[in-house]
Amino acid sequence: MKKSSIILAVFCLCAVLVSGSAFGSSYLQGKKYGIFNILGIQADHAYHCAGSSCWSWTGGESNGAYVAYSGGYGDYSDAKCTSSNWGCRFVYAVQGVCHQETNRGLYTSGKNIARGNVGGYWLTGVVFGTYGEPVSWTACKTACWLWW
Repeated sequence: MKKSSIILAVFCLCAVLVSGSAFGSSYLQGKKYGIFNILGIQADHAYHCAGSSCWSWTGGESNGAYVAYSGGYGDYSDAKCTSSNWGCRFVYAVQGVCHQETNRGLYTSGKNIARGNVGGYWLTGVVFGTYGEPVSWTACKTACWLWW
């Protein structure tokens, strides 16, 4: 009886860990909406959400559509930190744009918006990288304790 109880407890713990609901994990996802069209090129504003809360330094964090392939379980507090901690603030269009900020928020989920058909990411990803200019990303990871 004791052995079966231990096996059941381990099984339940593993199920909780795999489901992503243990230790403060939240379902993180990127969202987007079109903001303008220049010479036939659609530019999308992007932001990230954890549960029912969404964040973006640049504003506009509602009424967006889910960005394909951007969803996964990660840390709610870390996702919020990347858009609320002053150590994560960057000079817009010099060190990154909303696309890189969104990827920073999704960092703990291991996902990003690169594969999600976000208008303009093909350019901003090349210019600024996945998480923005490296020095500002290093400062953000330090401010939010993301060095794991």
